[in-house]
Amino acid sequence: MPEENILFVINPISGDIEKDDLTTEVRNFMKSHHCNIEFLHTTGKNDKQKITDKIKTVQPTTVVAVGGDGTCNLVAQTLLHKSIKMGILPLGSANGMASELNLPKTVEENLELIAKGKSKKIDVLQINDNHICLHLSDIGFNAQLINTYEKSDSRGLFGYTKSFIEEFGNASPAKYEIMLNDATISRNAFMVVLANASKFGTGAIINPEGKPDDGYFELVIIRPQNFAEFLEMLVPFYTRKIHTLDFVDTYKCKQVQIKNPEQQNLQIDGEIIGQPLQVNVEILPRSVELIVP
Repeated sequence: MPEENILFVINPISGDIEKDDLTTEVRNFMKSHHCNIEFLHTTGKNDKQKITDKIKTVQPTTVVAVGGDGTCNLVAQTLLHKSIKMGILPLGSANGMASELNLPKTVEENLELIAKGKSKKIDVLQINDNHICLHLSDIGFNAQLINTYEKSDSRGLFGYTKSFIEEFGNASPAKYEIMLNDATISRNAFMVVLANASKFGTGAIINPEGKPDDGYFELVIIRPQNFAEFLEMLVPFYTRKIHTLDFVDTYKCKQVQIKNPEQQNLQIDGEIIGQPLQVNVEILPRSVELIVP
């Protein structure tokens, strides 16, 4: 059997997790599995092109994203429609896709999965031509929460809780006009979610029936009318019942257009993209081959 060539793309600052000894740990583990190993560390500057160039040079059979959801998204951009497997070593502040796939918690267990190489092809969302989404994207409250958290000096659970309280106090619905399945609907909503998967990295389940390989994505509209309805969402989020609430609408889609006249923030896989007036989304079926348990 020919040796595997594996490229590890490492985000050195993801999750505020120390990674100085990681390359040594990876080399020592993979040596016994007869894998050729290469590394690339992202810098935040021209990373996509650097990864693309490295892939051309190394000709890997697998590229591993080492970081959080943003790092996964970056690597996936370079692997669309290619016969190269993508692995995930979840070392970010938010590991939503890893949670979705039920990946193990330890580095060693994840390296074992990567070495085994079992994989399946998953769907990807194309958003406004220039972006893709592997996991979850949304417009409104959660995106604004992420934006506030990123600008905050506080990190970890304390920082996230602090940002949540701040944004919750300022939350108000925005108007959206949505074109899907040959119909146009208008909604006042706190959040509009584009779900290629079922749950956030926190474990909150926004889309209980979502599957990243079924050729569809779900549009989830969250429109509580008062504080009591906000509180009513808490338990259903963690019991796979969020879609049963009267103020939560879910639509199965292959493509959708969302007009965002109040220019609410858009986040894609945990990264703030901006405040576009229109968001165009379509499914790219089975376009990335992902290593799974």
